[in-house]
Amino acid sequence: MRKRCSIRILLKKYPYSLLLFFLLCTASCNTTEPPDPPPGDIVYNTIILTVEWTDLYRIKIKWNKSTLDTLTPFTYRLKQTDESGNQTTKDFIITGTDTSYVAGEPDSLQPGTRLWFNIEGYNAENKLRDTSQTITAQTLQPTSHNIVWTIDTLGQPGDLLYDIWGLDENNVYAVGGVHINGEVSGIIKWDGIKWNLFTSFDGIKQGIFGFDNDKIFVVGEFSNRGVVGIWDGISWTQFRSEYFLSKGDTVYPLRSVWGSSPDDVWAVGAQGTIVHWDGSEWEKIQSPTSMYLIDIYGTSSRNIYAVGATLTNEYELLHFDGNNWKLISNQIPISAMMFRSIWIDKSGSGFIVGSRGLHYNGSTWSLIPDNRFVRLQRVRGSGMNNVFAGGQYGNLLHYNGIEWTKYSDLEDLSNFSEMKGIAAFENSVIIVGYNFNGALIWHGRRNEK
Repeated sequence: MRKRCSIRILLKKYPYSLLLFFLLCTASCNTTEPPDPPPGDIVYNTIILTVEWTDLYRIKIKWNKSTLDTLTPFTYRLKQTDESGNQTTKDFIITGTDTSYVAGEPDSLQPGTRLWFNIEGYNAENKLRDTSQTITAQTLQPTSHNIVWTIDTLGQPGDLLYDIWGLDENNVYAVGGVHINGEVSGIIKWDGIKWNLFTSFDGIKQGIFGFDNDKIFVVGEFSNRGVVGIWDGISWTQFRSEYFLSKGDTVYPLRSVWGSSPDDVWAVGAQGTIVHWDGSEWEKIQSPTSMYLIDIYGTSSRNIYAVGATLTNEYELLHFDGNNWKLISNQIPISAMMFRSIWIDKSGSGFIVGSRGLHYNGSTWSLIPDNRFVRLQRVRGSGMNNVFAGGQYGNLLHYNGIEWTKYSDLEDLSNFSEMKGIAAFENSVIIVGYNFNGALIWHGRRNEK
C-alpha cells in the first residue's frame, strides 16, 4: 500500500520527467529495422533524361542508369511521340553509367520537327519500376540571312584585333592591341553599349576562350615564346617562358585556345606546339607535327580538332580522342589547301575554311563547290543553322543550315579589311579584325521583319 502511494506521489510531482524516462527506455529496447517498401509496387523517378544536341535533321538525347538497375536484367523503354500523337518505342540495356539515342538516324527528321521523349525502366519480371520526366525537343530551323550591319573603327592606324570570345552578346572580350582615350591595351570588353579597355598582361595576345566572366584564357607570345594568361575575375595569372623552361619545355608562340571545361584547356601554336591545362598546371604535349597550328576547336574532352598550314598550301588536320593527338590529314579530299580555321558543332558536323571550304558531316570531309570560299580566316557558329566564315577584304559568308550567302556590301578592297575573330550568338554576331585605319568591329543583328 505504501509502494503504490509512493508511485502516485512521484507521478504527481514529476509527471513529465517520468514520461520522458519511459519513452527513452522504449526507444532503446526497439531494435527492429523499418520495413522495406513492398517490392514491385513502387515506381521511382531516378532516370534523368536530357537533350544533348539538335541540328536540322536530328535530336540526340541521353539518360543515366537507374538506381534500381543492379544485378538483375533491367530494360529501358524509350517512348518517342510526335505532334500527331504517333508513338514509337525502342528498348535499351545499359552496361555502363548512361546511354544515348539519336532520333533522325538513319531516317532524317524535318527542320522544325518537335518530339516528346520519355523513358520507362522495367525489371526482370517486366514490372515498371522507374521512369523519367517527359522532355520536349525540336530540330533546328534555317535562320534568316537578313542581317543589319554596323562597322566601327577603334584606335589608330596599326591597331588590330585578332580574336574574340563572348559569354553572351553583352559580355564580349577581344584581344590584339587597341588605343582608346589615349590609353592602350591588348584586351578590350564590350558591355552591350560600348567597348572599354580591359586589364591586360605582357605580350602579344592572339587567342581567347572562356567559360564565364571569372574564367578566361588568353594566349599569345612574349619574347618569341608562348605565353598564357588566366583571368579569375580579379587578376591575371601569367605563364611565360620561364614557367615552361622550369619543366624542361620550350613553348613557341601560341595562336589559338579552346577548352571543354576550366580544368581541360588546350592551346596550339608555332612549330606544332600543343599545351594542356588540367586545372592546376600546364603541360607540353607531344605533337605529331611541326607545322604551325593555327586554330583549335572541339565538342568534348574526347573530340578535339586542330589545323595547321604553310604558305605553300600544305596543311595538317589533327584529332584528339581523349588519349592521343593523331594526324588525320588523309581524310581530306584535296591535296592542296591553306587551312586557317576549324569549327565543330556539338552534333559532330563542322567546317574548315581558308583558301577553300570543307564540310564535315560527322564521318566524311567533302569540298564545298563554291568559289566564294577564298581568303577566309575564321569560321565560327552558334549552331549548324547559323555559321559565319570571314576573311580578307571583308569577305563574309553565312550558312543558315541549308545554303551559304555572301554579304557583298561588306567587301572592302581598298583598305584591306581583314576579319580575324568571330563570336556568333543566336540573333547577333560580332566580328573583329583590322584595316589600314585601325581595329575594326563588325556588329550584325538579325532583322526578322
